[in-house]
Amino acid sequence: MNKIIKIMNAQYLQQVKNFYNLPFLKIGMNVIVISKVGKISGVYESGLKAKLFDSNETIYFHPTYETVYFDDNWKVIKDFRKKTIKEKATF
Repeated sequence: MNKIIKIMNAQYLQQVKNFYNLPFLKIGMNVIVISKVGKISGVYESGLKAKLFDSNETIYFHPTYETVYFDDNWKVIKDFRKKTIKEKATF
């Protein structure tokens, strides 16, 4: 049974990667989701789930809503947070 679940999770993850153009996406990568820090722990419906570091809580989230993806060294790979007016201003 676990083997079937792993295969299905891999297929769902691939669908999310393709649909949202996230070729770097993988289980276990570091994320910030709406200011909460965690690790991607799986796929849920058409979105993702992550285990938070501070509370060990699992959250479910849209892959491109207020989310930042990081590599293993916490270097930003992709940032989907909305920019504030101040951040957009150029001087």
